Amino acid sequence: MTALDTIVDAFEEQIAKEGVLHCDLHRFIAVDLPQRERGKVLVEMLRVWMEHRWQAGHPVSTEDCLNQFPNDRFSKADIDALTFEEERQRGIVQRATLSNRLANRSLDDLPQAGQRWGDFELLCLLGTGAFAKVYLARQHGLAGRLVALKLTFQETQESQWLATLQHSAIVPVYSTHKIEPVYAICMPYLGNTTLADLLREVSQTTVYSKHSWWRSSKSRWNGARSSLLSTIQQRHNQIYTVVDSVSREHGTAASGSTKRADISKALTIEAKGSEEGHSLSSKQWPTNTSSFAARCLSQCEYVQAICWVGAQLADGLSYSHCNGIVHSDVKPANILLASDGQPRLLDFNVSYRNVDSTLITADTPIGGTIAYMSPEHLRALKEPTMLDGRSDVYSLGVVLYQMLTLRLPKTELDSPGEPCSHQPNQWNSAVSPGLSAIVSKCLEHEPDKRYASARELNEDLTAQFNHEPLRHQSQPSQIEVFTKWCLRHPRLSSSVTIASMATLLVAALVATIALRGAALERADWTHRLDLLRQRLPNSMAMLSAMQAVPELESEIVCDLDDTMQLIATKRGANAEIAIDPRWSDSGSLVDEALRAALRDVVWTASQRTWHSAPKWINAFEMKAQQSDASHRKSIDQMLKGQWQLAIPALKERVQLSPKDFVAWCLLGNCRSAMMDFGAAQQAYTACIAIQPMLPISHFLRGLSRLNDSQYELATEDFEQVSKLAPNWYGARLNRALAFQKMGRFDNAIQEIDRAIDSGHPTLSLFRLRGDLNLALGKTKDANADYQSALQCEPITEAEWIDRGLIRLSIDPKEAIHDFEQALSVNPLSANAHQKLAYVYSELLHEPDLSLEHLAKLIELEPAQWSHRAGRAVVFARAGRADLALDDLKILESSHSKDAITQYQIACAYSLLASWAESANATDAVLSYERSAFRWTIRAIDTDPSIAAIMTTDPDVVWLRGKPQYDAIQNALKTLQLNQP
Repeated sequence: MTALDTIVDAFEEQIAKEGVLHCDLHRFIAVDLPQRERGKVLVEMLRVWMEHRWQAGHPVSTEDCLNQFPNDRFSKADIDALTFEEERQRGIVQRATLSNRLANRSLDDLPQAGQRWGDFELLCLLGTGAFAKVYLARQHGLAGRLVALKLTFQETQESQWLATLQHSAIVPVYSTHKIEPVYAICMPYLGNTTLADLLREVSQTTVYSKHSWWRSSKSRWNGARSSLLSTIQQRHNQIYTVVDSVSREHGTAASGSTKRADISKALTIEAKGSEEGHSLSSKQWPTNTSSFAARCLSQCEYVQAICWVGAQLADGLSYSHCNGIVHSDVKPANILLASDGQPRLLDFNVSYRNVDSTLITADTPIGGTIAYMSPEHLRALKEPTMLDGRSDVYSLGVVLYQMLTLRLPKTELDSPGEPCSHQPNQWNSAVSPGLSAIVSKCLEHEPDKRYASARELNEDLTAQFNHEPLRHQSQPSQIEVFTKWCLRHPRLSSSVTIASMATLLVAALVATIALRGAALERADWTHRLDLLRQRLPNSMAMLSAMQAVPELESEIVCDLDDTMQLIATKRGANAEIAIDPRWSDSGSLVDEALRAALRDVVWTASQRTWHSAPKWINAFEMKAQQSDASHRKSIDQMLKGQWQLAIPALKERVQLSPKDFVAWCLLGNCRSAMMDFGAAQQAYTACIAIQPMLPISHFLRGLSRLNDSQYELATEDFEQVSKLAPNWYGARLNRALAFQKMGRFDNAIQEIDRAIDSGHPTLSLFRLRGDLNLALGKTKDANADYQSALQCEPITEAEWIDRGLIRLSIDPKEAIHDFEQALSVNPLSANAHQKLAYVYSELLHEPDLSLEHLAKLIELEPAQWSHRAGRAVVFARAGRADLALDDLKILESSHSKDAITQYQIACAYSLLASWAESANATDAVLSYERSAFRWTIRAIDTDPSIAAIMTTDPDVVWLRGKPQYDAIQNALKTLQLNQP
């Protein structure tokens, strides 16, 4: 230990004994110290003194520090170091304009725990920031649910940011409230543990010296399993124990002052109980310990758990950045670990809008926490600077470094002119070279040397967690590369396998040619089975995707052919394929799980309708039928479109086996088919975490995001598919569709051109390019594309539908033929049923045939309210009021916010009013008229362009003759004229 370390440690011991206010700095400074050594000691002592003063609630400034030693001369570097420490202790830094708004108010003026604020009963304080307090509150207006309520005097854009961000790694927002002068953001209560809490917990249980070089041993970090989840659950139980205690003793009608005293008392008792090793209440509040996140935290070592947490946060930041929002204050205190272990980003109070990069000037409100700010973020406090999402990448790197080493990384302000090393494994040898390299890249001083995006950081952290090669950072250790390979191939790298291979090798050297051939054959069989074990999950995932993405058929057939060749008897190219008898032989190294997975794949493939049946189907189908598949019931339910019935078994399956790639994929397919796109994306994200190099899970998540109108994120997923599987033209096609939805027609055409140039001139690609050219006013090019499309022979469901759409304006009956052909390929095609319902209703005026397809649509997609609204309109046109009203009653209770659905409801009521008027049913007319205008106003409020549709739509002819219709149109015109 150096002289400086000895002096500083002695000073801190004295502070602990006497308190910082009574500890004399001067007696620790030796008079005979050389001037150069004395300067270093003075600066470090003053920084420690400043830190303890701020923590004790008696802040001091840099000037106060310099005045302690007026006879000493401090260099500019010394003063800069003290100034930096002062800013670090201040925590959140805001522009002067932001500070002036709060100058006349203190956080002490906010309501206190135990009081009522509006509809909320403030139970206890969860945390305090620079400008707000967060309480655990009970919302009495909504069944007394527990919520996290953030109160502040400052109205910010935070609620707007959170409302646009729907991601598993970002805390959502319920609602906003305002009772002058206090503003509130109401959020779900997901727990009370942040990374800062865990950092303190780990620091108290790990040997650590702040001012000396210290290297941990692997046994100290890896000797015990990660205690993160148990810490979260303990704190979760403590806070609920407090709430439960107060509720039991005084009930919900207690006065504010009484409840405040009781909560304070309960918290004191709880703290005392924790110190003595027991809890105030033996009641254990429920937590979701079976979630994927909880299992990751409970089953991983500490370092591996932090790697997983970092990957989730990087995914959340990537999502935020794609939506144009930079967090700007990533730090442990702003990262919540929910009761199920899922990390979530908090506090978007100082976030800002960002497109590519943003110039931060003196007029731009900016904030953050000094210790976690990137170098360019710090520069932005003094001069105009360009900032983007890479600043958040740096901040997350600081968080990871601190969690792995229990210290903050050094910066240029800490050691001016000296190179700063940001390798966590210098302090914690349990950190692998790969993870250390990832964190070091995040902490690069120059933004261009860091990860280009949070998405790249997520991919590398996920790869590191799954023992995969890094993609955006070179692997610094070949030993780690080998270790990762062994972890990914436990059978090939096990001692038994190695010993067996060694025995075979020795035998091959000394045995006869026949024995050598047998050994080689056995080794080849082992290798084939290992490849089969790796390929089967991907094969099942691709088979499950075929129903939603029929254009993948050729890729699926190729993949399955390659898979089945692994268990086929090796024969000549033209010989019939036969099953190798060893795959069902109990002594052939094939375990039962592999046999069951193989039977699942073969049986599922045999249930499909193939345009060109795979050549191995006949050889393997009967073998697969001889015994039940391990999860055939769920697969059968999915094939029949019974998504809701399949979900419970799949949820149980992923809870029992959180790394079951196939189960997660099937669960995602069910959720996506039921329009629950948020849950579907979470399932597909779990697939990507388990197998990041398989393109199918990226593809399916891209489809889910495309259907959920998350077009930018969808393009990222499809681009990733193109990198992993360049021949999947479906990725280019769907990426083009995403660009089309964003109005980026030129980008969409570029994607289609790439797909066609790569050897996939399909009907769907030509049809989509024709639509894009037509939207750009290139009628000649569009007609040429449509002609090229009609010259292609349809194969898949999607191609039959695309040809039907082209032929719709030429001959509706020919279009019907194409749509029916799509149904013959996939009887569960909602798209084909929807097109047929439209043709029969709108073009051929055959309502009975239209109603048949609408009924099937409602059966296939019950959560898609537009199907039921369309059927209500058809019923109303036919004068079948009772059936129309049955559908409308269900729609009225759905509170649909979709503009088209709302407008269809208005159309149905308008048609019913017209029929009632002709029947002289005055009371019914008035009722239908009120409902029609009510839903008309809702639809126009949701989408003003509906007003233009109403001017020519025959379904609302009856409404157009009413004074209320003219009033609505006049109001819209006035509003448009008054808009700037």
